[in-house]
Amino acid sequence: YPNKKESDTMQRRIGYEIREIQQMIHQKMEQFRHEDGYELTLVQTRTICFLIANQDHDVFQRDLEKELRIRRSTASEILNVLERDDYLRRIPASHDARLKKLVLTEKALMVDHQMNENIDRMEALLSRSISPEDQEHFFSVLDQIKKNLE
Repeated sequence: YPNKKESDTMQRRIGYEIREIQQMIHQKMEQFRHEDGYELTLVQTRTICFLIANQDHDVFQRDLEKELRIRRSTASEILNVLERDDYLRRIPASHDARLKKLVLTEKALMVDHQMNENIDRMEALLSRSISPEDQEHFFSVLDQIKKNLE
């Protein structure tokens, strides 16, 4: 990885820049979490938000793996902690007892507002001083990068 001095003289790398931004976002979200006394991690928050957004149908672990682009073992660890802390339950599906539906508890639904506030706070910080036109261009480039990776 290039240091600051080297990056001035060599071409910037897309992958490196995306990773650096991702780490900075994660650190800032962790800062928000500690300031608010909020107990959920970023990935736990993303998991609950995904489940809230998909309450209208059954959601299984494989759906979460696909949405978050994570391995089965990682998804299991996340779900084990959320279940242990009473944010969700795994309930056997009526059509196949081997499949477990992910069902949020009242505790998870009660933190929805706080999660959305932190997400909105981050979005405001990220987009501050960036024109709508530049944001549109940014999203267009991100879509191109995603397509390249498919």
